[in-house]
Amino acid sequence: MNSFKFERGQTLFKIFGCYRCIENETPTHNDPIAQLFFLKDSLNLGTKMTLELTKSISMQPFLSVEMAKATPFSSTKLTEILGLFNIARGSMEAIAIQQTLVECEEQPLEGEIKRCVTSVEAMAEFVKAEMGNRDVHVIETTVEGGGDHQVVPRQVYLVGSKEDTHVEAEALVSCHPVPYPRAVYYCHTITNVEAYKVHLLGSNGVVVDTVAICHLDTSAWAQNYVGFKMLKVKPGTEPICHFLPRGHLIFAGL
Repeated sequence: MNSFKFERGQTLFKIFGCYRCIENETPTHNDPIAQLFFLKDSLNLGTKMTLELTKSISMQPFLSVEMAKATPFSSTKLTEILGLFNIARGSMEAIAIQQTLVECEEQPLEGEIKRCVTSVEAMAEFVKAEMGNRDVHVIETTVEGGGDHQVVPRQVYLVGSKEDTHVEAEALVSCHPVPYPRAVYYCHTITNVEAYKVHLLGSNGVVVDTVAICHLDTSAWAQNYVGFKMLKVKPGTEPICHFLPRGHLIFAGL
């Protein structure tokens, strides 16, 4: 089993999957991750936003369900896991794997249900358990035009449409890819949120239909959460919104 590319996945997981994680560094307006945050009232037709939407993490294939069940996935089995994937202890990859395992094992927020899934079947099982018999639609950020879709340069985008942007859903599950040698998604229920599809027109001709999530209640989040720092607001005061990078999935129960 080969190693994997570290890239920016671990940082994105901490930001979009761990709202209690504390960010000690102060984000800047040039930080491509910090730029994904905005206040709900600021998203209007014709608004200009500078964003970098390059795919954030190298997507690895899922293990088969049989192999996933037979492969250890626990922080207590770290040495065995590093051996299976031929990864050197102390390397960036090893550190990323350890952080992923620890964060997957953290207790959820009050009212949240979470699970790190290691196979397609496990993801479907989690979504079905939380959605029940509802019809489920998958929404994600997509890119058209502008050349190489893997690399979308930092540029100015224009909010081109707000028609049918609000995703009417009775239940929402979000799944975030996390750094690991094979596909692992951090899936969790999200409540007190509104989901939107936003049409962005890039200055180089690229067209992005991106997913935006607005969190209406942030009172239980860490005070040093990067979104608060970027938007200069405090927990529980204003709804905080962010775009979801490509590769992150929202399951909407309609």
